[in-house]
Amino acid sequence: MSRALDRTGLDRHRAAATEAATRAAAELLRRRTAPGDVRVKAGDGLVSEADTAAERAVLEVLREHTPECGVLSEEAGVLPGPGPRWIVDPLDGTTNYLRGLPDYAVALALAEGDRLLLCVIHFPETGTVFTAVAGDGAYRDGVRLRPAGPPPGRPLVGTGFGTEGVVREEQCSVADRLLRAGFEIREPGSASTGLCRVACGAYDGYLEFGIGPWDAAPGALLVTEAGGTVSGWGGGPFAVDEGHLVAAAPAFHDSLVTAGGPCPPAVRQKETA
Repeated sequence: MSRALDRTGLDRHRAAATEAATRAAAELLRRRTAPGDVRVKAGDGLVSEADTAAERAVLEVLREHTPECGVLSEEAGVLPGPGPRWIVDPLDGTTNYLRGLPDYAVALALAEGDRLLLCVIHFPETGTVFTAVAGDGAYRDGVRLRPAGPPPGRPLVGTGFGTEGVVREEQCSVADRLLRAGFEIREPGSASTGLCRVACGAYDGYLEFGIGPWDAAPGALLVTEAGGTVSGWGGGPFAVDEGHLVAAAPAFHDSLVTAGGPCPPAVRQKETA
C-alpha cells in the first residue's frame, strides 16, 4: 500500500481514474468518424484533435477529484503536484484509432516514483475496463484475472514498432531474434493492448523499447498483479521513466529477456553515436 495513501485514499483515486477514462472513452467514440486535424509530432508519431480532447476530459476529472496529484501526460507533459503522480495516455494506439481499428485505449496509472499504485485501462470500442491496485490483483470488468495454463503451440508474444527510423531498424533485429528463439509475434499497435493481453493470458509476453512512461506504466502494473513478471530490458528492475520493459508469464520471462538482448538497442545506438 502507498506510503501516502491508505485503502480509502486508493479507492478514491481509482474511482477518479475510472471516471476520467470513461469520459475520455466517450469523447473518442464521439469523434470516431471525425477525429479532426492530425499532425506529426516529435518522433514521427501522430496526434489528432481526438487525442487532445480525450486528454482534456481526463485532466478535468483528475484536477477536480485529486488536485494534490501531479500529472505526466503524453500530450500535455508535466503538471506538478505535491502528491503521487498520474501517468496518462489519453489515446494509446492513435494510428489504430485513425485507421478504424479497435485496438486503442485510454490508460492511466498512479505512481510514487517507480512504485505503481493503481491503473485503469479502458477500451472504448468494447467498453472493456482493466483495473489493478498494488497488492489487490488485476481485474477485467470486475472479474479477477488468473494465471493461464500452458499455451498450445509456440509461445506467442507481442511487441511494438516505433515511428523513428533508428528505432525501427533496431526493432527489426529484435523481431529476428524472437523468431529465431521460437516465438510467434504479434504487433498490436498499442502497448496497453499488448500488456492487457499478457495479463489475461492471450499473449505469453510483451516487450518493447523506445516508448513513453504512459505506454508502459499502466499495463506493467496490470501484468504484475495478474501474476506475471515485469522487468526492464535485460532483466533488471522495471523503471517507469526508462521507456522499455519485458512483461511475460513467469515461465517465459527469462527466455524472452534473453531473446530481447542485454540492453535496449535504441539506447545502445545513441550511446555509441
